[in-house]
Amino acid sequence: MIVCSVCAHANDDLQTICSSCGSYIQDRVPNLDFFATMWRLVESPKEAFHKITIAEHKNYVLLLMMFLGIATSFGLLWARHAGNEFDNLIYLILLGFVIGLGIALPIGLLLTVTVHWMLRLFGGKGTLKNTYGVLGWSLMPIMLSVSIVLPIELASIGLRLFSTNPSPMDVKPVVYIVLLGLDGFAVLWTINLARVGFCVAHKISTWKSASVSVLSALLFSVATYRLFAILVI
Repeated sequence: MIVCSVCAHANDDLQTICSSCGSYIQDRVPNLDFFATMWRLVESPKEAFHKITIAEHKNYVLLLMMFLGIATSFGLLWARHAGNEFDNLIYLILLGFVIGLGIALPIGLLLTVTVHWMLRLFGGKGTLKNTYGVLGWSLMPIMLSVSIVLPIELASIGLRLFSTNPSPMDVKPVVYIVLLGLDGFAVLWTINLARVGFCVAHKISTWKSASVSVLSALLFSVATYRLFAILVI
């Protein structure tokens, strides 16, 4: 709670204006700074999500969701062993980016609505806008994975990353395991950031927030894989 210095009224810590007298009780955050917010998410996630939640504009969320789309696209191409169907890595990369950018907005918005509904079931009190902001910024590790790890994977393993004949484990087992581990770490980091963010924005307990984060990730993975399988068939 934040006590107003003017009228001594107790306000929720996510309010910027006193609900009693209308005075400012904490600094306004009109816009979010991209790199400052990224660093704050690393240094102090709880403080970062507090600022994201009270921010008037949830900047860069659509950009971060674009990276989710790209990560999902390449993840599905990897899971479906699409490299067996291609002779040229460039064509597969182009396909991955085209699909990724095409599905980014729909899956991002659908995921936001689904997660918000789940949070409300668990007693969450935040708004849809805050769910959108928290969910988007929790994708920061996915953005780093797509920007850093994916290019290394494509450069070092190439088309065999998506192939079974031979598989990447047969070609470069150590490199493959390390890079796959980094991808997995990015996913776990994202889930943990979402857990912290939902606690801040929706005022729910850690176990409820963790449950929503894990269930959302599992539901998203299964749904996208099944949809891709149907479309391919």
